[in-house]
This record gives sequence, C-alpha cells and structure tokens, in this order.
Amino acid sequence: MIALVNARFEPVWINVRTTAVPEDAGVVAGTDDLSLNSDRTVPAGFHKGFFVRSLVLAPGGARLLNPQSRGQPMATFNARGHFPYAQVKAGDYLPMLREALATSAR
Repeated sequence: MIALVNARFEPVWINVRTTAVPEDAGVVAGTDDLSLNSDRTVPAGFHKGFFVRSLVLAPGGARLLNPQSRGQPMATFNARGHFPYAQVKAGDYLPMLREALATSAR
C-alpha cells in the first residue's frame, strides 16, 4: 500500500484541529458532515480525542474520488466493528485507493 501511495498519489496531512479545512470542492464533499467553526477548523467535542478521514481528490481538488456512503457509519460499525474506510480500516483501504484511481481514469 505504501508503494502505491508513493507512486500514484501526493499525500497531504492536514491537522483539521489547527489548520483550516480547504474549500476545494472535493474536500467540501468529503467533509460536509463535519461541524466547522468560523476559522474552518474542527472544534472540540466528539473529534477532540481522535479524528482521521482520508480524502482522495482529483488533481486540483475539484472532485472527490472516494465518496463514502452517507448515513452508513453506524451501520458499518455495528455490522463490521469499525467505521467506513474514510475513517480508516486497513483491510478496506487498499481497495478504496484502487477504486479511486479507477474513478480518476474514467
């Protein structure tokens, strides 16, 4: 997985607790369920202790290539014991990256 990411992606880490969430269309589509404060950062609360989300964007950030089903996080957690891939589960991550690349190629 690391080789695929290094070869085909440009990883960017954003600490959404201290750095403004970008307003690129793809980022907005992948974070529209987050509560942001006036600085476009994630305030305390549920996400204070831990928050990870992986967004795969088309070049320029205009399109989200790994959309996640809406309204399914708790159903996935109850059925599989973890939240959907965007909140990161190793077994789902590599297939998600490959699907994002396939989506990008279309």
